[in-house]
Amino acid sequence: MRNNAVLPMILGLLLIPQGLPAGEELTANNLPTFLKAYQTNFNPLDAVYVDLENENLVLRGEGGQLLERRHVEDRRRELAQLRKTTSDVAANPRDVVLALRLAIQTESLADDLFDLSQIAYENDREELGKRLSDLQITMEHNRDLLQTFALNLAGEQQERLRQLEQENEELQRRLKSTEETQK
Repeated sequence: MRNNAVLPMILGLLLIPQGLPAGEELTANNLPTFLKAYQTNFNPLDAVYVDLENENLVLRGEGGQLLERRHVEDRRRELAQLRKTTSDVAANPRDVVLALRLAIQTESLADDLFDLSQIAYENDREELGKRLSDLQITMEHNRDLLQTFALNLAGEQQERLRQLEQENEELQRRLKSTEETQK
C-alpha cells in the first residue's frame, strides 16, 4: 500500500515544470524554458477531460440538491485559449498584458481542477481525483511563478516609464530655457 501512495506523488512531481531550479525566479530570459515545461501539462489535461466525459460525476450542493456543471467542451475551449495565450507569451515575453492573462487563466484552471478533484473524491473516483489534484497543484505552482513574473515585468516597465517621464521633463525644461534665451 505504501508503494501505491508513493507512485502518484512521484507522478505529481513530474508534472511540475522542471525548467527552473528550485527558488529561481521566472524572468524573460528563462521564460521559454518554463513555457516548454508548462505546455507538457496540456496533454495530461486533455486525457483527464476525456476521462471526465466518460465519468458520471454528479454535482450536489451542500443541501444535496443537484447542481449544473460546465460541460467538458467548455473546459476544452478554455484549454485551447490557454494554449494560444502560452504561444502568445512565448512570442512576446515582455508583454505585461499577455503575462497577466496567462497567470489569470492558469489560476482559473487551478481552481477548476480543485473543484473537479473534490467532486471525483466525493464520488469515490480516487484515481481520477488524484490525477486532478496533481494537475491542480502543478497549476498553482505555475500560477505563482507567472504572477511573480508578471508583477516584476510590470515593475520594470513602470520604472522605465518613470525614467522616460523624467527625461521628457528635462527636455521640456531645456527647450523652454533655449526658447527664453533666444527671445
